[in-house]
Amino acid sequence: MDSRLAKCLSCNTLMPLLLQLDGNLPDSPHHTRMLYLFGCRSKKCRKKAGSIRAIRGVKSTGVPPPYTTGSNAAPPPAASKVEEAEAPKKSNMGDLIFGSSSSGAPTNPFATASGSNPFAKSNPFATTSKDEVSTLAKSFAAVASISAPSESKPAPQEPAEPALIGPPSPWPSPSEIPQYPNFYLDASYEELEPDALTLQSQKLAKTIKMDTSDDMDDEDITPSSSKKASSKKASSSSTSREKEFESAMNATFIHFQTITSQNPEQVLRYERKGKPLLYSREDGIGKLLTTANSTDTSFSKVPRCGNCGRGRCFEVQLMPHAISVLEEGSNAALDEGMVWGTIITAMCETDCAVAGSESGKYVEEWVGVQWETD
Repeated sequence: MDSRLAKCLSCNTLMPLLLQLDGNLPDSPHHTRMLYLFGCRSKKCRKKAGSIRAIRGVKSTGVPPPYTTGSNAAPPPAASKVEEAEAPKKSNMGDLIFGSSSSGAPTNPFATASGSNPFAKSNPFATTSKDEVSTLAKSFAAVASISAPSESKPAPQEPAEPALIGPPSPWPSPSEIPQYPNFYLDASYEELEPDALTLQSQKLAKTIKMDTSDDMDDEDITPSSSKKASSKKASSSSTSREKEFESAMNATFIHFQTITSQNPEQVLRYERKGKPLLYSREDGIGKLLTTANSTDTSFSKVPRCGNCGRGRCFEVQLMPHAISVLEEGSNAALDEGMVWGTIITAMCETDCAVAGSESGKYVEEWVGVQWETD
């Protein structure tokens, strides 16, 4: 990986690795993929664009190179049943890693193999041993069994200009890279209590209705009322709308808290082509993913894939508990604390291959950070 992909776009320093996720998909057998999330530790970079970056690594395994967007371009032929039968098994779901070894020795996540380096493989797509594959044969997505069925692919758009120009930038020595302790994660379904959520939603709706009706009942307007009464009515109506608006906004955060309280040890949520759990509807990310007249989320306004020009879809988000897990045991001199509520990532909806990725290539994907309010 080009080290420039792991640099903060605000201070131009290398960022520690927050997450490394085996992202192999059951419906994409033609290449293996790995997802990386980097985050800047510097306090001055908080809430700045580019202080958290998401990278998708791809290694092709026999698929033809992606077709171009020219007028004479044609889509690649569909894989035959024989090719599907001969597709390699999914790689292991391990390496859901948060940083460096527990010994505290900083390491390069893409450095040469080392016994104390949690990112021992120089290539994250390197072949694993038979023993490892036998115990961790499924990817995170395969374990969750949540990949959406294949859909008709939309017409590709012109891809964006490449973000990096020139030869790859080398990695410095491991000692120069700040690291978090590393942890391996278990994957399981999110445990929710539908009855509790339903009762809470009904209570919120009732509260909004009561606020509105109380404001109207308090008005004392008679046919003989003067301009003063009209002014009072307008003021009460405005106050009512403000309360209703605030209640609706609070409902988003309360819903977020309800889900996280039912899964207190959850550090990430994964559901490719699913829906993210919003921390707020009022920040830039919340407004980008929602509309004023709907509670649903949409990624139609998210920037398109820079590699193939198609749209992006939700895949994984980092949850608040990850902060306490990452910062536990961290070097206080290097760590100034994280203040985000959640980190939402969106990947190419067609999981496009990358030209020349037989040896492993990397593409930057979209990341939306919902920061804590001051």
